[in-house]
Amino acid sequence: MRKRTAVIAAVAVLAVGGGVAYAAWSSTGAGSGQVGSTTNVNSTISPVDGAGGLYPGHTVSFQVTIDNPNGYPVTVTSISAGASALTQSGCAAGTVTSAAVSNPSGTIVAGGTGTYTLQATMNADAADTCKSQTFTLPLTAALVSAA
Repeated sequence: MRKRTAVIAAVAVLAVGGGVAYAAWSSTGAGSGQVGSTTNVNSTISPVDGAGGLYPGHTVSFQVTIDNPNGYPVTVTSISAGASALTQSGCAAGTVTSAAVSNPSGTIVAGGTGTYTLQATMNADAADTCKSQTFTLPLTAALVSAA
């Protein structure tokens, strides 16, 4: 009889304990999170060095660097054509030109710089006033995030 009472008591304890565990409340949560985007900072194009050797009808290579002041990597998708301005010595505007470049290779890391090689050509009919001159070619670059 004692054994039977102990078994009944054990079953009752399990049933009550199991019922408590089963009766535990559950719930769900809902709401939202919030993040913000950054803004872009424009890059700067700078000459690496003044390439020399231009003369009428000749083409030389020159290099520029493009910086990436942004907190994300970028890819340069194009660099515009450039044309020289009228010089103080009277060398005509447009005497030296550089062709546009599409899809130059490479990615510029966040906070880094990239170096690009371009070609400059002096017109075949350049005047004597163009001798010993330094020509600045205004350029623009298009960049996209490289995520």
